[in-house]
Amino acid sequence: MSRLAPAGAASFLAAPVLAAAGVLASTTMSDDAATQVAAFADHRGAMIGGAVLENVGILLFLGGIAWLATAVAPRARGLAAVGGILGVAGSLVILFEDGLTAAVPSVVSALGPAQAAAVVHQIHSSLIAGLEPLAILQPVGCLLLALAAIRGGVPRWAAGLFAVGGFLDTVGFASGSKPLAVIGFAVLLAGLLPLVRTLAGREPARLPAAQPAA
Repeated sequence: MSRLAPAGAASFLAAPVLAAAGVLASTTMSDDAATQVAAFADHRGAMIGGAVLENVGILLFLGGIAWLATAVAPRARGLAAVGGILGVAGSLVILFEDGLTAAVPSVVSALGPAQAAAVVHQIHSSLIAGLEPLAILQPVGCLLLALAAIRGGVPRWAAGLFAVGGFLDTVGFASGSKPLAVIGFAVLLAGLLPLVRTLAGREPARLPAAQPAA
């Protein structure tokens, strides 16, 4: 077993916890420029702290996806490869979007509310809006990895929770709904616990070989 496997499994479990904490710490998830400017002006510490937690959670999720793709590859190499690539790509898109949003506190500090709102609106309309549809790659990748995990011996209900949680938190972020995003992370964690317990500690070579087609 790779020495990185325990770290990958642990990062997978920590990711939804930190991301949910970040969502709860932030006072708003709205994409509206004026709302964001007001939130960073009135609750700067909470908004920055929440953004940091969310970004750390996404980085840990990237490591978890890589671990899962490696763990299930012996039983479903194609699903694992495509799911891993899509999951990582979608996560990188989200991370890039959050990186652009990280400029908001500086904009708010340097400009007045009206000017800051105009700049934030420009950032969203010219950069983030074009990337947002690509964030769906992450839950699609999770769905493929969930199917691969079932072939690797993970209970169907656990893989299902993992896939559903990935879609719910993505929809929550897209719609600006804190409750939906937090519920999504909770469902994701509920699926990850048995998934990680089933796969962690297995060497890929010890997974049972796939049966040849009849």
